[in-house]
Parts: sequence; C-alpha cells; structure tokens
Amino acid sequence: MSSAICHRFLTATQVKRFYTRHIAKSSPTQPAMLESATNSPINHEYYGQTDLFLLAGVLAEKIILNHPYQNGNKRTALYAADMFLKTNGYQLQTKPMAKRDEELDKGLSDAHIFVASGRWTSEDLGGYYRSIAQPLTESNK
Repeated sequence: MSSAICHRFLTATQVKRFYTRHIAKSSPTQPAMLESATNSPINHEYYGQTDLFLLAGVLAEKIILNHPYQNGNKRTALYAADMFLKTNGYQLQTKPMAKRDEELDKGLSDAHIFVASGRWTSEDLGGYYRSIAQPLTESNK
C-alpha cells in the first residue's frame, strides 16, 4: 500500500477573494493567467513533484510572472504561497502584521523581487520558503 501525499491547493477564486479583501478592490486584468498560475502546482504534482515548498514556489512564481493583476502581484504571490502552506501544515509568516519581523519581511520581499527579475527560479524560491517556514501548531493555527 503506497502512502501518496495529498496536498490541498488554492483555487483562483480563493486568490481573487484574498486580493480584493487585502490588496485592492479590483478583478484580475488577466483572469486566465491567474487560473493558469493556480493550476500550475497541481500540474507539477501530477507529473511527480511532491515537495510542498517547491509547489509553493511554483505557485508564487507563476503569479509573479503571469502578472494577472495590474498591481500587487508579488504581494499576492507571497500571500498565496503562505495560504497554500498553511492549508498544508506550515506557515511563512508567524506574526500578525503589526508585530512583524522586519528582517523576515525584507527577506521575503527580496525573494519575490529576485523571482520577478529572473534571478531566482521557483526551485530557489521553494528552497527559501523551506528555510524559513515553521510547522503550524495548535497555538498558531
């Protein structure tokens, strides 16, 4: 009996809802590109990629590079990756927005800029996520 890993994935609708609630009250300018971005980690898993952090990196990279929104694509990518990891037992951001760690925020911001500028791949981003992610516990769910 095999122990298949079963990840939970975000939908484009979930990302849209987050975007309109927390970033801007607008729809994607390229909805098909958002749909493509949210489907990309599912496709990667189908073809054998089971590493949760690399799948989060794929999701974020696709949102950044597909540029489905007029503004806020890197922020959307960060929060989508964090939500994806949270639904699968990990988190990138461990503190509420008001009590955030500036060094962690700068590292996350720089990582997403590196992806946008082509200096990092989804594998690089996934590796960075792995290095900073914390498992969810009952106290921080």
